[in-house]
Amino acid sequence: MSARELHTQGAPRRGLRKMAKSKHVLTEHGTMHVYSDKSKNHQSSNFIKTSKYEIWNFLPLNLYSQFGRISNVYFFINMCVALVPGVSPISPITAIFPLVFVLAVGAAKDAYEDYHRHKDDEKWNSMPGKTNDDGSPLSGVVINGKLDASVPSADIQVGDILKIGRGEQIRADVLLLSSSDSAEHNAYIETMQLDGETNAKVRQAASTTENNVTKNLTCDLVTPSAFQGAEIEVECVPPSADLHEWTGKLVYKGRSEGVNINQFLYRGSKLVSTQWAYGIVLYCGMDTKMQKNNKPKPPKRGILDMRLNHLLLYMLALQIAVILLMCAGSVLYRNANEGDVWYIDYYLQQYSAVATFFWRFLTYFILVSVMIPISLFVTIELTKTAQAKLMGWDRKMVTTLLDANGDPIGDPVGCNPRASDLNEQLAIVKYIFSDKTGTLTENRMAFHTGDIGNPEGGDPKSAGIEFEYTKKATELLDLLQRKNVKSPPGGYPTRSPEMIDNVMWYLMNLSLCHELSILDDENKKSDVILYQGASPDEVALAKVAQANGVEFRSRTSGAMTIAIMGNEYIYKIVDTLPFTSKRKMMSIILYGPCEATPGGLMPTKNAIRFLLIKGADSSVMARCNGAIVAESDGSGKEHMVRVENAKPDPWYSDTYFPRLNNKLSKLGGIGLRTLVLAYKPLLDDARYEAWHSSYVKAQKIVGPTRETEMEECWDKMERDFTVCGCTAIEDRLQDKVPETVEHLIKAGIVIWMLTGDKQETAETIAGTARLINKQTWQLCYLNAKLPGAYSEDISLPPEQREVRRNNCEAWLCGLADPTGGSPPSWVQGPALDAHKGGQATGKGAFLMEALTNAKNAKQRGQNCALVTDGATLGVLIPPGPAGIKKEEAKDAVNKMWHDFIELAGIVNSGVLCRLTPEQKGLIVRVFQQTTGETALAIGDGSNDVPMINESYVGVGIMGLEGSQAVLASDYAIPRFKHLRRLLMVHGRYSLYRNSICILFSFYKNLMLAATQIFYSFLCGFSGQTLFDAWLLAFQNFAFTSLPPLFAGIVEQDVDEDMAENKPELYAELRDGLYFNKRAMCVWFIPAIIHPLVLFLLTYSTQLNDDIGASTGRTTDISSHGTLILACQITTALFKLSMHIRCWNWLQVAGIMASFIMFILFCIIYSSIEIFWGDSSYYHSAFYTMNDPKFWLWNLFFGAGLIGAIELPLLYFQKQYFPTTRDLAQKVANVNKAFETRRCQV
Repeated sequence: MSARELHTQGAPRRGLRKMAKSKHVLTEHGTMHVYSDKSKNHQSSNFIKTSKYEIWNFLPLNLYSQFGRISNVYFFINMCVALVPGVSPISPITAIFPLVFVLAVGAAKDAYEDYHRHKDDEKWNSMPGKTNDDGSPLSGVVINGKLDASVPSADIQVGDILKIGRGEQIRADVLLLSSSDSAEHNAYIETMQLDGETNAKVRQAASTTENNVTKNLTCDLVTPSAFQGAEIEVECVPPSADLHEWTGKLVYKGRSEGVNINQFLYRGSKLVSTQWAYGIVLYCGMDTKMQKNNKPKPPKRGILDMRLNHLLLYMLALQIAVILLMCAGSVLYRNANEGDVWYIDYYLQQYSAVATFFWRFLTYFILVSVMIPISLFVTIELTKTAQAKLMGWDRKMVTTLLDANGDPIGDPVGCNPRASDLNEQLAIVKYIFSDKTGTLTENRMAFHTGDIGNPEGGDPKSAGIEFEYTKKATELLDLLQRKNVKSPPGGYPTRSPEMIDNVMWYLMNLSLCHELSILDDENKKSDVILYQGASPDEVALAKVAQANGVEFRSRTSGAMTIAIMGNEYIYKIVDTLPFTSKRKMMSIILYGPCEATPGGLMPTKNAIRFLLIKGADSSVMARCNGAIVAESDGSGKEHMVRVENAKPDPWYSDTYFPRLNNKLSKLGGIGLRTLVLAYKPLLDDARYEAWHSSYVKAQKIVGPTRETEMEECWDKMERDFTVCGCTAIEDRLQDKVPETVEHLIKAGIVIWMLTGDKQETAETIAGTARLINKQTWQLCYLNAKLPGAYSEDISLPPEQREVRRNNCEAWLCGLADPTGGSPPSWVQGPALDAHKGGQATGKGAFLMEALTNAKNAKQRGQNCALVTDGATLGVLIPPGPAGIKKEEAKDAVNKMWHDFIELAGIVNSGVLCRLTPEQKGLIVRVFQQTTGETALAIGDGSNDVPMINESYVGVGIMGLEGSQAVLASDYAIPRFKHLRRLLMVHGRYSLYRNSICILFSFYKNLMLAATQIFYSFLCGFSGQTLFDAWLLAFQNFAFTSLPPLFAGIVEQDVDEDMAENKPELYAELRDGLYFNKRAMCVWFIPAIIHPLVLFLLTYSTQLNDDIGASTGRTTDISSHGTLILACQITTALFKLSMHIRCWNWLQVAGIMASFIMFILFCIIYSSIEIFWGDSSYYHSAFYTMNDPKFWLWNLFFGAGLIGAIELPLLYFQKQYFPTTRDLAQKVANVNKAFETRRCQV
């Protein structure tokens, strides 16, 4: 009896309130089994836990996390030292309190965030099934043939049977068994929470063929009672995060069928357009694909954080050096004054010189610890969070997104900062790696031009018909009407000589070879069918076929319906060969026309089986009948050669290919996305059945060999087809992309466009986007494709592979040394020819020529751009082509890569085409590792995720390809044009604000520590503190914490318009304008001079009892310390005021509140009589502040000292050593004054 059955027989229901660790029992093939008899299944739990803490472990785990910061460890050590009896010159509580405060703030922040995670977890884990108003279940878990809606999500187990209702979120990963669609058992799901796509995805329960009749394998499982005693077994792959791949095998009633992602229902997806569906649970809890994808992003740290850590280490080293100096002074003072100063002689003789050194080390470790500001780390966290909020609230970065049909999608959206830790990193970007489609372009495809082969033409000029599509121009529709075509073409073993047949195959390809579905629009205002799908290209192509008389009307998982001139035809979907980035094509096998009968689809007398293919020209044209391809001869030159073993098609090879190849080049040259269309009648039933059998067998494989077997089947089928034409899709640039690109390049940022398109298309889009300019720029081309005869081929015998590898290594050595150097000693025979071929390639359009041209262009002051492709980069990027072993070849690759990096440092932009997603990520990673510069990657689709994850800063575009790029990004923006404001304004302000926050925090604490050090020379290096312990503690983390916090939120060095429109202002930020050695000197040198002047002047005054003498009370150390601390706070606030450039009420309030807070604290603290510890401060503040000289001193040091020292230095710098920012501000002020006078006139 199963656990679920025991549960229903009286055992108390209890949710799995903790997450059980799943134990997957894998077969020898690396697969797992799922049974409807749950006693056979692996241990599992559907409990979701995204929170980090529980109540019982929050304190230890949070403290462990917070002590991962070196600053917290430092202050913890300081606290421990303060607790040593007789060591601390101040009360230990004043060392404990600041650390506890900082830890408490961090703990409160973590607890708040984790509380919301717990709430989300509770929502998911307690989610029950749906019920009617009368309480009867609509969905839930099937138990003993009955539906139970009360079972919470956490109690669902692997092997449970779930009934899912319309609009319900699916609570586990489920294999679809049946649905309310009695004919096809289709179910539609919306995966918005997983990939951001709102279009409905169709799923169909597994089907089987019996007696030549195809039906659903589990079609009888449509009621809860039907599952009573049913034995279902699923063999499938272990849990994974891949949303697009899943394979398994379903066994029911002795029959087994392969299942894949088309039968898979994700946890977190929603059932739509389907009343109900049944399924068996495959994965639970943390094993589901939703949770597997819910991974933290790769950790990234801003450059300012790294520099801050270095600064902390330098400060720690300085602190140790100062402590050692004070300890040495203490020993020297002891030795010099022992027995001479009677009133402290006891203390001088209390310890030996060594013991004195040791105890003073501990004492001064506490005293000088104020050198490091403990409040800084809380302040920086708050400022970065506030800066991220300001980015999200920026109305100038808000826009309304449009779908593929141009209709608005939801409410207007703005910037979405997802990682505030990298705010300042936006100001020092050197390289931008950008996707093309959907990032620079709209990703709203519009059909531009088509070309259809005309077998009736005898020369290239008449061998095809070109047509355009607009709402008013439907050339093909007119042609079909003239020819009175109302039916599909027939099947011929060879190319049909009729042009109209090619036209029909072309239009049928557009209307049938896709993965679209019909948009279910309840509010549609017309009868026109609207399409939806993950690919905007397919939507655009289907619209063209629709407008020209061949309309896609409906789709089920087993059939598609089209209408030719109004007459409907049904085609059975036999097999689908999905698109892969490796093949760069997709195809579909159909059988029809068919008739719908009560027994299913029956073929008509004219029914044929055929294959439709569409894909990249480089893939389709290399596999068609009469195929001709461009082949490199190893010397860098390419020749057109016929593909061996390709079936002949004289008309295509001799007549249509020249036209088509030329047409594709021209279309790509104007920036259009091209596809080649083809078809293949499958008239040999026996041959097809043999292939189909092997394909079905490959689909049933569950394990690592499945992909290889599938690829072999695809390769066998996708050959020897007939090309019927090509399409060209226009993807318009987004608004203000050219202006944005031009501005970024002027700012000194090198922009690389990474795309999978052909070179001609990429160059044209780059030119339109002003990424390159063929008329005025120097273009450098790199072309070093590894000859096919030298590439790795694991299918060859070992000896042939070794010859290929040897030739490849020799070719690489020659490519890296094109000047004619002697080859390595092992280069002999055929390898010598390969070496010479590599040298010939290297002398052509490659590194030597490109470097020379780029350097010459730089000397002329001319912009320069680099253009290359994925094949060339495969040669250049370490470790080079697959299979190379010799060190000389590896050294050659490394040498070429360093030359490439040198070239990349010269050019202003680059175009990299024919890249795979993996290559994009590899380029960004290796680029950053080699240059050490900050790289930003921006994209909109899942194919851009690798480079977004690898970059220092990842930016996602909220586009039409789902939200995977946004989820992987650090910052998400609606349009590419907003990148300009994100970098120039928000990046700049974040760097400036965080820098001034850090530098001011260190400045005020260095002043405090320096005063203690100066005082040590007057107190015999005894470790006596000048300041009251509580004043010292609150000064470190409270009295002067508001001004840097507010400056870190609202301060601006220049106004927004100037920051956004002056690209030259951005370039100096990468050189460390606000956080370099010069900036540190501006703050840290005064941090030594100001307290020295302040201490000497106040000390000389205090010798004469100047403060408080009128009351008859002589000046003591408490009043002296209060006076100096007050003057320090005033001086620090005036110093900060000198650097503030954007005054507003918040800045003024922060500065005033800081001084008032200090005064009020002194008054309150001084009015309290303390009966424990040190009570010497009682009434001290009243005596000190009652004297007018106290306030005059503050005014003198605040206005006088800063005015006398800082103002002349600031004027001198701006007058004689101005920064670009200073010059721009001066011009802006002159223009503003001119406009004011003009308005007055």
